[in-house]
Amino acid sequence: MQNLVANESQLHSIRSPVNSKKNPKRTKIESTCRKGAFATAAVATSLLSAGDCARAQAPARTPAPSPVPAAAPESTASQLPEVLVTAEEPGYAADSLSLSKFTQPLLTTPRSASVVTSQLMQDQNLSTLRDALRNVSGISIGAGEGSYQGDNFSIRGFPAQSDIYIDGMNDSIGSYNRDPFNIERVEVLKGPSSAEFGRGSSGGVVNEVSKTPKLEAFIAGSVSYGTDNTIRETLDINEPISILPGAAFRLNLMDHNADVTGRGDARLERWGIAPSVAFGIGTPTRLNINFMHETEDNTPDFGIPWLNDRPAPVSGDDSYFGFKNDFTKTDTNIGTIRLEHDFNDTFTLREQFRGAVYERDFRISEPQVVGNATTPSQLDAAAAAEAANPSEAYVVPGTPLSQIQVARNIIDGKGVSNLFDQDLSLLSKFDTGPFSHTLITGFEYVHQSDNSTRVEPGWENVPSTSLLEPTNPAFPGFGSISTATDVRVDTLSAYVTDTMKLNKQWSLIGGGRFDYVSSHYYESIPPTQSIRENVGLFSWRAAVVYQPRPEGSIYLSAGTSVHPNITQLALSSETTLPANTVREAGISSNREVELGTKWELLEKRFSFTSAAFWDEETNPAPIDLDDPLFTGTVRVVGWELGMVGHITDKWQVTAGYTLQYSRVLSSNVRGMIGNPALNAPKDIFTAWTTYDLPLNFQIGFGTNMLTTRTATYAQDTNGRLEQAPGYVIFNAMLKYHITKDVDLQVNVNNLTNKFFYDGVHPGHVVPGEGREGLFSLHFKF
Repeated sequence: MQNLVANESQLHSIRSPVNSKKNPKRTKIESTCRKGAFATAAVATSLLSAGDCARAQAPARTPAPSPVPAAAPESTASQLPEVLVTAEEPGYAADSLSLSKFTQPLLTTPRSASVVTSQLMQDQNLSTLRDALRNVSGISIGAGEGSYQGDNFSIRGFPAQSDIYIDGMNDSIGSYNRDPFNIERVEVLKGPSSAEFGRGSSGGVVNEVSKTPKLEAFIAGSVSYGTDNTIRETLDINEPISILPGAAFRLNLMDHNADVTGRGDARLERWGIAPSVAFGIGTPTRLNINFMHETEDNTPDFGIPWLNDRPAPVSGDDSYFGFKNDFTKTDTNIGTIRLEHDFNDTFTLREQFRGAVYERDFRISEPQVVGNATTPSQLDAAAAAEAANPSEAYVVPGTPLSQIQVARNIIDGKGVSNLFDQDLSLLSKFDTGPFSHTLITGFEYVHQSDNSTRVEPGWENVPSTSLLEPTNPAFPGFGSISTATDVRVDTLSAYVTDTMKLNKQWSLIGGGRFDYVSSHYYESIPPTQSIRENVGLFSWRAAVVYQPRPEGSIYLSAGTSVHPNITQLALSSETTLPANTVREAGISSNREVELGTKWELLEKRFSFTSAAFWDEETNPAPIDLDDPLFTGTVRVVGWELGMVGHITDKWQVTAGYTLQYSRVLSSNVRGMIGNPALNAPKDIFTAWTTYDLPLNFQIGFGTNMLTTRTATYAQDTNGRLEQAPGYVIFNAMLKYHITKDVDLQVNVNNLTNKFFYDGVHPGHVVPGEGREGLFSLHFKF
């Protein structure tokens, strides 16, 4: 025991006292993790997070100094070779992905991938997943609607609201606004990903990485106050369990209340709690159990209506068209168990199980202009416009704005969704002659179900209001339930991925996955409907990586994704699906080719990436039945550039630019051919940078830019598409390091108070928030 105490003292003696917030140079904490004696490993990892020892052999971004040897214990039953562990200070750059299916560093991972780190989220004072994703070029935000409340966005021009994961496991049917209070970082992989994640993922996937217990006692948190009655509080408590070596407990708490800046009665209220416990940290057998609960009670905003394919020319608080007691309520409960066991240096078995329950209850007012066509020619034009976009009425050009009325299309729903995800995988490392392999094989079973009821479209006594002077009374409408659905989707999968290193410069990666999907949709209220579909889907990914130098790589990759559209439509809980949905919707399939390069520069403190991509999707999955359901092909080609890291010791930056061209190549609706994809701006640029000033100050500045986006595939009789103009907004930050453990921070978002359109949908367009100021205190002891 004396030797064990000496080891711990030695570990503490090499811990750098440098304050990371004052000096952005990354320091190194080195220790010896022994996979043998349980107690020895627990002591040796007392400064490290749960996953550090498991990732210890991953290449570091900078060469590590020689480790300080720890004194050997008096007796050890079995002992494996030492593993060097390197812990880094927080920053904007990441070395690798947390996903177990991606075994190589980001430098040699052959696809576009971005990581939004905890330090970046704290510097920007982010409170939603959507805001975190604004740091990733190639992502454009969509608007909520009946089928998908909560997070809605597109990746490379393809809807991705059903491609959200937490710790590599499904979270796609959760229609809620995800708060990052329990998130360590956000990972975005671009391009088709069915070979790794299963059906779906045409444009890419978003993976949230949960906070896990560490063998280090600390209390951290933040308190934020701001304009528009904003109050946000978070608390993060981590404590080792002294009576169980290698075990720790962690608890994250959040409470958030705020008006939506510049949007009338809209308001956001939510709270969350996330306890987790880990056993065997740093040992061959590791168990992690976590739970996350989040509750929302929001007054939602569906923005402003389209007026003859353009956003109605109104802005600010006076353009809130909802009723003052509209609501969106959600209760999200997600529990996950992960067990990992290292048999030896060759085999690691990983078992992960997730159970989740998503409850929602919402009634939202979608503003839609009231048509006023009367003459035969006007009626013909209105009919053509309605055929192109059924959710928008035709207003005779030249009609004074003061005479235009806005109807409130009530979108509602109440129901419960359930998710069970079981994933068993084996990591194998072995050689075949001169070639080394890292092989992942696995089986996964996912059960998704949804039981929902809706009054829509049977609401009565819902008054319209003026476009220029809307009123916001209490909701007076009434109606009986018109839709009651019971949906079940079961997916059974088998997958394999192999990374084969031919030599120090060349690697080959190949993988495939087979999904057997069984869907059943049942509508119990007349007209009743029962729809079944059973289909087998195969997807693949292959790549070659060349490293001309150790700090750089060039890669060529290709892959596919597949998705039965009936599954997505059924889980969306839309109004009654027509009997021919299976035949007309078909199977959505996507294929991609990407050529890219990645480099680590400035002594590996700064990363640069560039990639050209070609994506083509057949039978795009519709967001809901309000969108055109067509058989055809959409193509997106483009180029992107990314950079992240330290330019100097005091100057840190992350930036990305995506240029993309999208077109409908073929369609059963002739008017769609040649039009761009939905919500796919040609240009997307994002940047954020910080600089350390004297006297413990730090400043930050950033921008987000998007060009024009469309919300419909087909143009009206005048040859116009629904389009929202692009925008450029700026954000700033000033931070003062009161002590090495306490920061005072001021953030100002949308510095110029620009009115812009943030989320687009065929039925409405949602403005972004106006200028917002936040004053925060961050601490960690």
